[in-house]
Formats: sequence, C-alpha cells, structure tokens
Amino acid sequence: MTTAETGGKRAPGRPRSQAAEEAILKAALALFLDHGVEGASIERIAKRAGVGKTTIYRRWSSKEELLAQAMGRVRENAERDMGVTDFRDFAALPLGPTLRRMMEQGAELMASDDNRKLLARLIGSVQSHPRLMAIYWETYLRPRREAFGVLLEQAKARGELPATADTGMLQDMMGGAMLHRLLIDPAPPTAEDLRGYLARLLQQLGLVGPEEG
Repeated sequence: MTTAETGGKRAPGRPRSQAAEEAILKAALALFLDHGVEGASIERIAKRAGVGKTTIYRRWSSKEELLAQAMGRVRENAERDMGVTDFRDFAALPLGPTLRRMMEQGAELMASDDNRKLLARLIGSVQSHPRLMAIYWETYLRPRREAFGVLLEQAKARGELPATADTGMLQDMMGGAMLHRLLIDPAPPTAEDLRGYLARLLQQLGLVGPEEG
C-alpha cells in the first residue's frame, strides 16, 4: 500500500530527516570526544551514523560547522534541563536567583567526565583548527555571552553591582576560573566540589552575597 493510498500519513515515529540529523550529531560528538577533530572525519561520521556523506553535506558545509552544532546541542539540552527554553530569557531574570540556579543545576553537567573531555578537545583545537572555535563562538558562545552581559548590566543599573563593574571582565574571570578548576587542577572536581567552588567564586566577584552562595 502506498503513502497516497493511506491518505498521505507517515507511520508513527520520528521523521526520517530528523532521526538522521540526530544520529549525525551524536556520531560527530562521539568521534570528536574520542579522537579529536582529525579523527572526526565526514567519512567516519557518516559510517557511524549510518548515512551517506551526501546526507551530511546537504545539512552542513564543513566538518567544523557540524562539530560546532553537535557541541551546541549538548549545551542546549543542558539549558532545557535547567528550565531555560530560550537563553535570551537570561536578560529578564534577577541576578542572584539566576546564578544560584545555574550553580546548583549546572554543576552536575560541568563536573562530568564527558564535559571535561569536551572542553579539553575544544581548547586543544584552537590553534590547530581555529575555524571550529570561530564557528562555535559565533553560533553559540557569543549570543549567550551577550545575553548574560545584559543580565549583569541590568543588575549594575539596579545597584546590585558597583557602577564601575566591567561586566565583560566579570564574565572572562568566571570563565577562566572555571576552565582552571575543570582542566588545570589535577584533582577532577565532583559536582559537590564544583558547587562549593562556584559559590566562593561568585562571592569573590561580588555577584552574590555570603548568604546567597
């Protein structure tokens, strides 16, 4: 029986194009984590995802673009787990409760082995494959940095931060401290370790009071 004979209805389940895209993103991420940029070739991604190379090239113009989206998908899923359906909503949220929620709910993900491996792979590729970071920065990191910057600027306007606070520098300091704790410190943190570290970090930066940490 043809599709036309059944009224044009597709059998229940995820559309094939969506299923293929998810399989490709999952394969790309797994290969990147295990083998880095060099080991995540289009050929290997296609084979692992069970699709043809043309299926990949119809969706992504380069391997770097595909890997950037695969990494972004991980972060988007984490945001949804924290109840953030649109990262631009950060700009409308109160500073203290937002930071506490990020600290409490994000520590588990950030302390995970996969997240630490992902960060290490990404940072390690900056010199050898700069286009990957450039795409990831433009498509994922910069929009979220700008949204979080609005949150900090609004807090400054309300007097919750000093009038002289450099909100861009505050974000740099937060990011640098987190990378140091996750990648440089030889003792991998547990989620509970990271919650305590984040609480002290936010207090030192003046973003939350002692009672909020």
